Order: sequence, then C-alpha cells, then structure tokens
Amino acid sequence: MIGNRKLAPIEQTMEILNQHAGSFNVVTISRIKGDLNEEIVRQALDLIQGRHPHLNSHIVGDSDNLRFDFGAKTIPLRVVQKQSSGQWQEVVLEELNQPIDSDKCLARAVLITFADGQPNYLLTILHHAISDGLSTVQLHSEILTYCQKIVEGKIEENIPILHPLPDIQELMSKSMQGKIAKIKGILFLLRLKLKLSLHRPETLKFEKCVPTELRRCNMVQTKLNKEITSQLVELCRKEKTTVQGALCTAMMLAAAREISSEARAKLRLSCRSYVDLRQRLKPEVNRENLGVLASSITSLHTLEINTSFWDLARDVRQQIKVSLA
Repeated sequence: MIGNRKLAPIEQTMEILNQHAGSFNVVTISRIKGDLNEEIVRQALDLIQGRHPHLNSHIVGDSDNLRFDFGAKTIPLRVVQKQSSGQWQEVVLEELNQPIDSDKCLARAVLITFADGQPNYLLTILHHAISDGLSTVQLHSEILTYCQKIVEGKIEENIPILHPLPDIQELMSKSMQGKIAKIKGILFLLRLKLKLSLHRPETLKFEKCVPTELRRCNMVQTKLNKEITSQLVELCRKEKTTVQGALCTAMMLAAAREISSEARAKLRLSCRSYVDLRQRLKPEVNRENLGVLASSITSLHTLEINTSFWDLARDVRQQIKVSLA
C-alpha cells in the first residue's frame, strides 16, 4: 500500500506551480439534485482516502528533493451555505486560485448547499501532481457512487485498495526508458520546434503580463444539453471525424476571429490536444488509478477563406491519429 518515492519531473513541476502559482489544481464540479449533506460526503471521502494511495500521501522535502510520503491528514471538507443559485461560482473561483497544502494532504472538497431546496454543488480539488482530468472525473464519480451507497446502506465491508503507481517512466516501454528515451525526447522537441518555426502559428495577444504569483485562473461555464450532445456525436460520426476534432475546430475559428477581425487569405494556427496514456503503458493502467497519465499532441493548421468546418475537423483528427501511430 505504501508508495513513498521521489516525485517524477512532471510531478515536481506541478508542486512548484502549486507553491508559486496556486491555479494549477484540478477542480471538478458536480450539480446534484436531491439531498446531500456533510455527514454523507464526509463518509464517502474517508472511504476513497482509504482506497487510493495518493490520497494517503503528502509531499515532503525541498525543491530539489521532493517526495511522496505516506501519512496524509484527513481530506479537508468545507461546507458553504449560499443564498442565490449563482453564488456557487464565487466558491469555484476561490478554489481555483487557492494552493493545496501539499505538506498535509493532496486533495480537498467543498460542499455548497442552499436553504431553499436548490441543487447542491460538490467540488473536489486535487493536486495536479497526482491527477489529470480523466482520473479526477473518475474519482469524483466514485465519491458520488459511495454517497449513494451510504444513503442506501449498501457499503461493502472490504473495499478493494488500489496499489500505488510507480514513477510513470517505469511504466513506459523499455525503448522509452534510460538514455535512449532522453535522446528520443530531445529529438522530438527539436522536431516540434522546427515545425513551429516553419509554420509560425499566430496567437492571441496578452492584454497584460503580470508575475506568476499575481496571475489568477477564471472559469467560463457553458453546457450542452443531452439532445444537442447526441446530435453533435452523430454529426461527427457522419462527417468521419471526432468530437475532439469538432471542438478544436470551433476553438480555432473563435481564436481566428479574435486574432483578425478582417478576412485574410491565410491564417496559421496550432492546437494542442491531450491524450490518455493509460492504454499505452505496460502494464496498462486502470482508469481508477490517480496520476498524471496524459500527454499532448500539437496539430498545425492553415485556415483559408474557403476552409470548411468539417474539413478542418477531419484534419485535426488525422494529425492526432498519425501522431499516435
């Protein structure tokens, strides 16, 4: 069960950002219809903390020798009562920009309640050194599942405990370890830099640059209802692309309008897509395991006046497919 070890380079980076930036936490939000109180959430948090090794760890040591050490304190749970439905976003912004006390625990939770029967909100905040988007959503789902089982009195006596994951480098294939892996990594970065220098993608301008410690993370909340989501999935399937390709295309077209208000013959852009590494590791890592188990792929695109939405979406899909081959 105990997984004491030195932080991998990416994990060290996330801890340094946590200490100095405070806005690199992974925050997951759920809107819950029905009764959910502090006692139920507290029990669910205790159950998942006993199940996940990373949630029983904290980070110790100085900046050049950071380590996971078993013996974290109980996951903090804060309960906030609000009056109007829009006030939950204030709590989210606060949590997005609040560092995690990593020397004590690597997670915390907030339950936002309302007096007039409005839906409650549950926030889970995880240190980015132990989580990526997929594993955090999975953990959030697990918490809600335990909440339901607690209400129904169906909690099993012996909850299975997950084994601690080693450094991600140890899960890579042999060809991606040691000196050969370092050489491959350097060559990959050089190729990417060359491609970017030749393509020269345009970017959105900064309104103002401020020191890292003064930067804040914000949130724009939008949602698609079930019907529109189903239509989007079906349309992407019909157009032989993916939802990821369509979302990237929508984002690039929006960025293009911000970069230039006038129609231009050509506009060069780049787009970064994140990919799950779990199925590519040896042995394959279960979705339930917490960890930074994602990487990114940068695709390069040239938008012309007659570029169609779906052609661009298919181009995104194809470049991601080639990069993963």
